Amino acid sequence: MLKRIILKKILTIFIFPISLFCIICMWFIYHLSSNSVTRKIKIIFISSFVFFFLITMQPFSSIFINSLENDYACLLDSNKIKSAEYIIILGGGYTEDANMPASSQLGVSSLARLVEGMRLKKINPNAQLIFSGGKQFNENKTQASLLNKAYLSLINDTIINILSELPHNTKSEADEAFKLIGKSKLILVTTASHMPRSVYLFNKMGCNVIAAPCDFSVKDLEYFPNFPNGMSINQTEIAIHEYVAILGYKLFD
Repeated sequence: MLKRIILKKILTIFIFPISLFCIICMWFIYHLSSNSVTRKIKIIFISSFVFFFLITMQPFSSIFINSLENDYACLLDSNKIKSAEYIIILGGGYTEDANMPASSQLGVSSLARLVEGMRLKKINPNAQLIFSGGKQFNENKTQASLLNKAYLSLINDTIINILSELPHNTKSEADEAFKLIGKSKLILVTTASHMPRSVYLFNKMGCNVIAAPCDFSVKDLEYFPNFPNGMSINQTEIAIHEYVAILGYKLFD
């Protein structure tokens, strides 16, 4: 697992816009300082600058991630919701802090997924909740246990939910889900941009899933351009991460 995490961090340097552009800038500065800037180097640098400028601003970043988020619509069909036997909420990050309530320790994506899971559970009270996610690096509690604790604190109940605490990535979450419930009908709750990869892996594992995307990054696509900003950069990086992960699974698994 540690080797996978290290490899993921290294690959991130070469695929994310800011880190990759910094490498190109350092490469250009090196040639500039050694007076070896050729026309070809100038073209590469200028082309890179224009490309990264565009993908870190609206509307390009929103279009990029919207292509992922549009694969599955919000789950609003009550009959479809009531047909499921289980609702699985995938982990989306957390920061462990004993001085905060469980709901505040959850990351933004985790909290959005929990809220969506609670909405679905309210429509289908007979469905069994499954909280998924193992320990993050250097944390003591699992994502699943923290999601469960936050859920119980919000509904003020002691209901027993299923905790899938071994997974460390989406593929292992799908694997553990199939081991737990087999081909029982399962509502899959995760972030909209993460849903295409999740459905692919759960279906490949043999699970019978109904997609329930949430935490949409793009709610109203704006076509008026603006300057690069943090939100746009984040959208682009998330989209790149998902596309690379999907490609990696399809090529090597």
